[in-house]
Amino acid sequence: MGGIGAAIFLTFVLVYVLFLRIPAVDLAAPERGMAVEAVYATGTVEPVRYARVGSKIAGRVTDVLKQEGDKVEAGDILLVIDVTESYSQLQEAQARLQLADSELDRAQRLRRSGNVSEAALDQARSVQAAASAALRGAKARLDDHFITAPIAGEVLRSEYKIKVGDMVQPGQILYMVGDPRELHIDAEVDEEDIVKVAPGQEALIRADAFPGRALEGKVVRMTPFGDPVGRTYRIHIGLPRDTPLISGMTTEINIVVRREANALLVPLSAISGNAVWTVRDGRAERLPVTLGAVGSDKAEVLSGLDDDTHFIMQPPAGLKDGERLRVRSGSEG
Repeated sequence: MGGIGAAIFLTFVLVYVLFLRIPAVDLAAPERGMAVEAVYATGTVEPVRYARVGSKIAGRVTDVLKQEGDKVEAGDILLVIDVTESYSQLQEAQARLQLADSELDRAQRLRRSGNVSEAALDQARSVQAAASAALRGAKARLDDHFITAPIAGEVLRSEYKIKVGDMVQPGQILYMVGDPRELHIDAEVDEEDIVKVAPGQEALIRADAFPGRALEGKVVRMTPFGDPVGRTYRIHIGLPRDTPLISGMTTEINIVVRREANALLVPLSAISGNAVWTVRDGRAERLPVTLGAVGSDKAEVLSGLDDDTHFIMQPPAGLKDGERLRVRSGSEG
């Protein structure tokens, strides 16, 4: 009995060493389906036509005539900066011009009668021209106190929430005016991907305001010169007029650069680097593959694998060529 018991024990050990300790794997065949290759971009929703409106001068706000959301026509006054000093300068310039006009008229009459020289008449003309130029300058300076809409549309944003009594500075942006009905996305694409992008390509857009929803757009144009510092290129994504997106929203974009309806697909869990693994004669065999489109759970295989070759679904970590494996019962092989 002792000999029989030892034989049974040795058989158990042999089974454990040769079978139970050999990694078990599941095999599967690739499938055919749709593969979409896309280029990633990020961007901000903006009106196609808009203008930032700022101040040329410093001064205190005396009137705020338009607020966010108000409709405007080109030339409508949005805001007024204190005109007291500039209006006084305009009145002074008008008075000087009136005096210069009178002096010129008098000099012309005296010249016709021979009572003044041609030089005196030229002097009167020069003074009148200078006064006229001074009046035009005073009018222009007064105009700078009236901040107007450069285009028709809507007040999209009032920067700093300007109110009566606030001080503004030269170059300070006060309003954004534009047409909120026609929008696009100003987006950035990495320079390594820009060669794949072309006008007319479909764009799938995601925004935090619409979770789980892919909105549609289309590449309409691209800038011919990129940003060498950021290593990006700017593109513009056109949006349909009924898009739910709103100006100022940030977006993530997938630009569809290729579709393949009958692509060979494998799960991402089966890919190790640029290869998949199979089992041949009970041993692991590495198959280098060329990948195409890579999705959230599957990848397209362009070459290195055919429809009839079964691959390991989840290769064990550190798997090496020639390592002994066993295929689990019920797994395809």
